[in-house]
Amino acid sequence: MGYGIWYLNVISNRQAALAAFCKSNGEKGELSPLTGDASSRRYYRINGKIAVDAPPKNQKNLEFINIDRALMQNGLNVPKIFAYDLEQGFMLIEDLGCLSFDKFNTPKLKLDAYEKACDELGLIASTKILGLPLFDNDFIDLELDIFREWLLDKTLNLSLSLSEKEILNRSFTYIKQVCLSQEQISMHRDFHCRNLMVKDDKIFIIDFQDMVKGPITYDLASLLFDCYVKLPPEFIEILSFKTYSLYKNQGFLRNKTYHDFLYDLNIASLQRHLKVLGIFRRLYMRDGKDRYLNDLPRVLNYTICEGEKVPILEPFVKFLKERIPKDKLCAR
Repeated sequence: MGYGIWYLNVISNRQAALAAFCKSNGEKGELSPLTGDASSRRYYRINGKIAVDAPPKNQKNLEFINIDRALMQNGLNVPKIFAYDLEQGFMLIEDLGCLSFDKFNTPKLKLDAYEKACDELGLIASTKILGLPLFDNDFIDLELDIFREWLLDKTLNLSLSLSEKEILNRSFTYIKQVCLSQEQISMHRDFHCRNLMVKDDKIFIIDFQDMVKGPITYDLASLLFDCYVKLPPEFIEILSFKTYSLYKNQGFLRNKTYHDFLYDLNIASLQRHLKVLGIFRRLYMRDGKDRYLNDLPRVLNYTICEGEKVPILEPFVKFLKERIPKDKLCAR
């Protein structure tokens, strides 16, 4: 039996088991498949609810349930969980509809929504969640290694000189130092337009099972310098100051000026985008998901612009410009 046929059989068997799980929880009917995300989770609509197939071997289902509960208790809007089976990796959760932030088509609606999302950042930061992984030195190293492995090595087949390796090592060390020097808070880690939904004029947050304790500017960086949409500069200015003021009022950032905050925000965004350059290539090369390839030029542009704001990273920016051809980023 070929791999393709085997894989289809696995999916078919899991879908049948998911249907049985739904039926045992009072939901009979057809499972209508929805577009998936960057993970191996699969989603289906059934009777006004969402059935989730999240294989337990590689999905953080218990974390999703526990974090969902903690965020809800702190006043955040997250999907209600109606039933779950941790052994099989199945859940029935609230259907939030289809209106995510990337679908807003007027500036006023978009700015209003993003201002509300910034308010949610304050609630996330203040949510106490026991046992969150730390966004520490080792964690950041693992993320930056994704850039090296999947972009520089497996996509571009670059053979780096000793001086280029030293440039990368020095630059990554500096980026880590700035991220780790920031105030560490509860952090969503993927706070972007596709993980923010609108239902009944309320902002709902999804895809939070990978939360960590990390730098205070990271989630705002994910929102403002989104890999899927480019916000106008005036939006970024308004939302940056709004979030800085919000954190200040909560008692965070006591020794940070707004200028300091913007500098830290830029470095956190740079770290995230370096990881994403590798992640999006890995999603295509390892997982066969090509829907993220067209976003790579935007992410590289972010990365270069962010590096250009930091004089100490000038050699690294030169490396990015000279050694990463944009035409190969999207290569299939």
